[in-house]
Amino acid sequence: MRVRSDARDTPVQHLVADVRAGPGAIARLLSRSRLALIAAWLATSLTLAVGGILLGLRVAGPVVAETELGSVSVRVRPAWEGSVDAFIPIADWGVRARAFSAPMELHVEPRRVDRGALLDAAAGDRRILERAEEDAREAAGDALVRALLWSLAGALALGIVAALASAALRGPGARRMLPWALGPPLAALVLAGLVVERARATFDPDAFERPSFYARGAELAQLLKVAGNAQGAEERYRNSVQRTLSGYATLLTAGGGLSQVETTTPAVLLSDLHGNVVALKSFRRLFAGRPVFFVGDFGQRGTRAEAQLLIPRLTELGRPLVAVSGNHDSRFFMRRLAAAGAMVLTERGRLRADGSTDGQPLQSVEGLRVAGFRDPLEWRAPDPGNPDRVFSFAERADGRREYERAKQRLYRWYDTLSPEPEVVLIHQNGLAQALARRVQERGDPDGLLILTGHDHKQHIDLYGDVTVVDSGTAGAGGAFGVATTPVGVAPLHFAADGARLRAVDLVQVEPISGAAEAERVIPGSPDACDVDRARCHAARADD
Repeated sequence: MRVRSDARDTPVQHLVADVRAGPGAIARLLSRSRLALIAAWLATSLTLAVGGILLGLRVAGPVVAETELGSVSVRVRPAWEGSVDAFIPIADWGVRARAFSAPMELHVEPRRVDRGALLDAAAGDRRILERAEEDAREAAGDALVRALLWSLAGALALGIVAALASAALRGPGARRMLPWALGPPLAALVLAGLVVERARATFDPDAFERPSFYARGAELAQLLKVAGNAQGAEERYRNSVQRTLSGYATLLTAGGGLSQVETTTPAVLLSDLHGNVVALKSFRRLFAGRPVFFVGDFGQRGTRAEAQLLIPRLTELGRPLVAVSGNHDSRFFMRRLAAAGAMVLTERGRLRADGSTDGQPLQSVEGLRVAGFRDPLEWRAPDPGNPDRVFSFAERADGRREYERAKQRLYRWYDTLSPEPEVVLIHQNGLAQALARRVQERGDPDGLLILTGHDHKQHIDLYGDVTVVDSGTAGAGGAFGVATTPVGVAPLHFAADGARLRAVDLVQVEPISGAAEAERVIPGSPDACDVDRARCHAARADD
């Protein structure tokens, strides 16, 4: 009986055919097998190298080093973005700087502190800062070396496991086992070297001048104070590292007395509470006695029930409380708010309880010339709970044209203000951006600050000397957004003369977890546009 062979022969039949074909075919077969084996070895070595590095970093533990400020632990951890993270366990918050571009993080925690040295460092003692800088660099270097050695050890351990597996499958033998044992640690050495070189080449000491703060909700007041102290541009420090160490000292000294600390914020921007009365208690504790600018959307409709619930609590927030209406507010609510003592601004001046105004569009708040633009969609009929009420231009029959008319009315109103205001409150973010662009194109005035909200997104827009600040939603979007939207506030820091915005802190708190973070933007600084939530707008080419 004859066996028929076709194109679907088995691998064994192919091998027999290659042997019959002669020595050349056998050499090609062996060459292909060798390349496949090398490729498998390289892929396995790289995979085990990565696994070994992760394993080594996990078991390496921190380096504990003595510094001029006390003892600290420094640990290298894998991360998607390179950063230096100083975490304060006693306060449950810390500061993070994106100092390099490499998949690792230097994590720093204090173990023991020298109280006297900390106080001197926080005050700017250069000798302590210089010695602490040297100690910090040495500790970071030791942590990197430790992480490298443990990474190689982890890769070697996995390589030995791979070699034993190869021996079990292909039979024992040093020539077979040695490449599988040495491949992963060699690959790990190459990978680690590339990461360290990448971190060295991309290291940016100026990143320490714009760190991000993070905390739990209970420590938000402390975080705000530290953000103000540690991020200031102090000329007495010789470099960014010393400035960071001084901020680190401020973090530690402040962490010992959380209950006694009060914020030093001169003014605060809030917006879009949407009836979230729970948030008002925290705001009152944090900002009582400070000027508070509130740019609309206090409730959902501005009804009588909302006025009774919210206004007594709102008037406890700031001294003064400066407000404009939003598209979810009503004339009834704003009149009640004015009657309770708040400074409610309209295009014609400060609103009175009877609905009239004082005829003064410019008001003085802490030495600032402040004006406010009433929202075009503020409900002016006597029934704010009307089910037919429309809250956006997009839902109106001729909404686009109405929006354009509102924008032109805003322009005309602003042009009548004399002298020019230093702060303008406008609820709708689109109108605020339009006014900022127009003022930028005209080239005046110097240092205008526009406070806005409406879009529930925290951001700063820089149009030359014009700054637009949106603090996000103070009420986490109201009852329907509390699980998905963070609470946002924006402390505003002005220069000593009160006329120039010095810095803005963008603070967000997750309502469920209580986790918080703060980022500082200094308008006019070279790195203002590097902050994630800051957007810079160049003047148009035809200006």
